[in-house]
Order: sequence, then C-alpha cells, then structure tokens
Amino acid sequence: MRPLLLPILLSLSLLSGCATSMGSSSYPAWMDSSYDKSYDQDTYLAAVGSGSTREQAVDNARAALSQIFKSEVRSVTELTTLSTSSTDEAGQSTFTQAFEMLEMGRVSSTTEELIGSEVANVFTDSLGRVHARVVLHRKKSADVYRERAGELARERSAMRTKRLLTGDLLRQYILLLEELSLATQEQGFLDQIQVLSGTRQSQVLLPLRQELGRLASTIVVSVNVDAPEGAKATLQSAYEAAFQSLGFSTTDGRAAYEADVYYRDEEVVMEGSPYHYVRYTLALQLKGEETVYLSHQSGSREAALGKEEAAQRALRSASNDGVQEFVVLLLQSLAVQ
Repeated sequence: MRPLLLPILLSLSLLSGCATSMGSSSYPAWMDSSYDKSYDQDTYLAAVGSGSTREQAVDNARAALSQIFKSEVRSVTELTTLSTSSTDEAGQSTFTQAFEMLEMGRVSSTTEELIGSEVANVFTDSLGRVHARVVLHRKKSADVYRERAGELARERSAMRTKRLLTGDLLRQYILLLEELSLATQEQGFLDQIQVLSGTRQSQVLLPLRQELGRLASTIVVSVNVDAPEGAKATLQSAYEAAFQSLGFSTTDGRAAYEADVYYRDEEVVMEGSPYHYVRYTLALQLKGEETVYLSHQSGSREAALGKEEAAQRALRSASNDGVQEFVVLLLQSLAVQ
C-alpha cells in the first residue's frame, strides 16, 4: 500500500499547489512573469491581479487582462486607420459623423467582455492577500470571434442585397450606413482575431466608407427657407451645413430632393415679468419627386432681458437644436422606412 499511496499523495499535493496556494511566504514565479511553460505567450494571453479576497483578485486580474487586450486591439485599429484614411476618396470625416449619429447608444465596444477567460492560479501570501492569474486561450477565443464575425458578414450581405434592389439614393444611403454599423462590429472582431492569432485580417470598413462617399456625392438637396429677412440667411446656412455634414451637395435651384423650411417667431407677453419672451415655430419637410421622407415641426420659448436678445436666442435655438434634431430624425425615419 505504501508504494502506491506516496505517489497519490504527491500528485494531490502538486495539483493543489497549482490551483491554489495558501499562507506561503515564497511567491510563485507567475506573479513576476504572467507566462510560463504551462501558459506560454504563444498560446495564451495572461494577467495577474490582487485583492483582499479571491473574488476581488480574480476581478482585478480579469480587468488587467481586458486592458492588455483592449490596448492591443486599439493599436491594431489605429494602425489600420492611419494606413487607410489617406486613401479615402471622399477625403472627409463627415460620413463617419453621420454614421455615429445614427448609431448613438446602439453600438458598444466588443472588447468590453473577454470571451473564454479562465482562472489559472490563485495564491494567498503570508499577510492574507490573495493573488490570481487569469488566462485567455488565443485559438479558442479567436474561433469564437471568427464565428461572430462570420454572422455579421452574412447580415451585411443580406443588407447589401436589399440596398441594391432600391433605386432611391436616400434609402441606399441609410442602408449603407446600417451596413457600416455591422461592418464596424465585424472589424472589431477581426481586429481581436488579429491580436489573438497574430495573423493579419481583412479590412471591411474602408471599401464601404469609399462607397458611402461616392453615393453621398450624388445626392443633391435644394434648401428653400421661408423666414423673416433677419433669420433667413442664418437658417439657410444651418440647413445647408447639416446636409453637407452627411456628404450631400446643396443648391438653391431645382434638385431631386427638396427641403422646405418654415420659421416664424412671436413675442409672448407675461405680465409682471422683467423678461421678454419669444416663441418660435420651426417646420421642415424633406421630399423627393414622389415621396415625402420627413415632415417635422418643433418650437420653443426663449427668454431674455431685451426683446431683440430673446429673438436672437430663439433663432440660435432653431438653427442649432432644431437642425440637429431634424438630422437625427431624418436618419432614424429613413432607417425604418
């Protein structure tokens, strides 16, 4: 019995020491270097964290691993951006801005949650402080990311087919923005795969951004403003700038798309108040030859010590908040049509 018992006890002791060590005065080697023969850098990403409890140590280790991973992914993304931005045919950042407005609050970073991380070791020192090593298997995680990237690529393909079947340039534009949303997520997974595998991945964003630039340049909007003389030029400039921020061209002549803007303000008298009040009404309709894409009306009341100042505040509100609201509503409206 004794010859059999000794190897068993030694094996149990080794297994226990590998997973969790308690109250030791000597620190394990993985605390100084996250990688070793068991978890080499070619196969794993690894990080170490400490805390007053095992849970806290593991959480801190995962946070450290996430930071390492996100930093490497960010470097890949920045290098890709630097190497491709100069080749963008549009030569502007306005198309990205339009995309960001459409996707505000809807797209989150895919590096926030690490897929497949596991606790490799836990060690408690003589002072009772807990240390943990967390590892991420490169190939297994890359396979999961590759599957997700493939799903997004298939979604993009279906959306592209839908886009090519419509002859309406505005709807093509909004569908292409949505395709860019999927491509952004897909590119995030591809960047992660590149970090994990060390293999260069394809660039899916640049061709779509170039295509968006070409498409946007073919859309011309005629902006027609009906407003008091003192407000007309301000609103004309504000709406033309809004359409141009989407990559469109504007004209005061005839065009396939027309934006009719109506603005009026009036003084509101409030007895006993030291302030002057001006209420404005802002209405806009964007239409094509046979389609009304958006009809929207808004308004607000502005106050100031003087009547002229209140009127100027109303105009500023209409030309800033009103225009921004219109752009967001336009993109959202086209997205659901």
